[in-house]
Amino acid sequence: MDQVGLAARARRHWLFGLVLVAALVLRILVALAFRPIMWFGGDSASYLATGLRLIPDPSRVGGYGFMLWMLKPLHSFALVAAVQHLMGLAMGVLIYLLARRFGLPAWAATLATIPVLFDAYELQLESDAVPDIPFGFLVLLALYLLLRAPGERRGAGTALGGIGGVGPPEVSGAAFLLGVSALLWPVGLVLLGVLLVVLLAALLIRRAGLVTVLAALLAGALPVAAYAAWFSVHERQFSLTRSDGVYLWSRTMSFANCAVIKPPPGDLALCPPPGPRMASSLYIWAGNSPLLRLPGGRFSAQANRLALHFALRAIAAQPGDYAAAVGHDFALSFFWDRPVHPDAGIVDRYQFADAATAWVPAGMRTPGGGTVAGDQAAYNGGRHPAPTRAVPPYASWMVHYQRYVYLPGTLLGVILLAGLAGMAVRRRVRGPGLPWAFAVTILLVPPLIADFDLRYLVPAVPVACLAAALAFAPGVAQRRWTTSPAATATSEPEETRTSSLPSESTPTAGPESA
Repeated sequence: MDQVGLAARARRHWLFGLVLVAALVLRILVALAFRPIMWFGGDSASYLATGLRLIPDPSRVGGYGFMLWMLKPLHSFALVAAVQHLMGLAMGVLIYLLARRFGLPAWAATLATIPVLFDAYELQLESDAVPDIPFGFLVLLALYLLLRAPGERRGAGTALGGIGGVGPPEVSGAAFLLGVSALLWPVGLVLLGVLLVVLLAALLIRRAGLVTVLAALLAGALPVAAYAAWFSVHERQFSLTRSDGVYLWSRTMSFANCAVIKPPPGDLALCPPPGPRMASSLYIWAGNSPLLRLPGGRFSAQANRLALHFALRAIAAQPGDYAAAVGHDFALSFFWDRPVHPDAGIVDRYQFADAATAWVPAGMRTPGGGTVAGDQAAYNGGRHPAPTRAVPPYASWMVHYQRYVYLPGTLLGVILLAGLAGMAVRRRVRGPGLPWAFAVTILLVPPLIADFDLRYLVPAVPVACLAAALAFAPGVAQRRWTTSPAATATSEPEETRTSSLPSESTPTAGPESA
């Protein structure tokens, strides 16, 4: 591109450019404030152990450990945090690009990126050794592949989920990314299911070809099956974890009444202990957890199997109580003040003010026979452990920033309602439909299968903002033509020329729209 073209592009995107630079400066301040990275207790220790020794932890999927393993040769936790900060910036860029492609003006497209680029809790998780930010990035990248060609030609799911103008390669790539995201957080498996349902529905109304659907199914299943095979080598079980039953059992602990459930004698040990009920997930880790009464401990194969049986019985016996528990936890996503749930100790882990707190002892054992401090030192090139250091004055700056600059749950709810209202008023789901469904899924699945946690809100924000933006977009892409201005007998710049087709027009069908 010549200098004239670069100058024209800079003028067109100057507002977003300024916002992006400000977001970059903010992330540099976070990196200076909390070095080399922030630690989320036992979760981070588990992922690090997987990254060092390539062994699974039965209690959680370890895909994030593979990311740490890939970065291990550089021996830098600061680099891991930097990669996640770049993912946060990239999510803002992807939202902006999609909003512009759907015809939104620069100011509106830029506005849609603000909650992602400047939310303090987004910044905190980008600095933390947890998989939430890579998960959110993969989901948004999958949506970009599916939505980047609006209004060009009908493809899989145009009338249902907003997947227009894409063929088998794009859909398969998106399905593969969602499959990989499931290895970071199992909610990705549900998102993959949502995409496949959209594709199957599109197949029934002949908006998608069978090749597209089968390719997506295989692409999405490949990383999941590969991880399950790796897990089977170590744990003799073809699965992603050995904790699905345990987490669903914990969901029922907030309402389970064994006098109503009437479990068989073998399941009686899993009834809630006496006393006031706690948040669901705390029953897994409490010192008096019923799981500790079972052979093999919390995450043995037998404990997981018995816990699953108990949970299914409890839900069948008390469906109304289950629905009420899910509804209560789902509603926590939309509180103005961030709720103290599951307890204050967990909530404190998301605060910059507590970044230097050692949430687990340095000598705690980790999967594979290591310790927290020893694993940190090993990843660090054998030099020394890497506990978080809060460095003044930057740390105090970020503590004050977090008190005022974040997205309250109520505003997240407003964003979701705005997207829904835009689709309803304009009678169009093409474009915003799929990201809106993804956002609701990310918020709803944790209360359905385990518990509410503040960190689960963060991956929902980018897709919710994208859905709201696209719900009010014109819906006709600003597309780049492959022909030159001379070939089309016009002197209009490529970037400003739009399709002559109305948004609902159907050009000559390609193989992928058969």
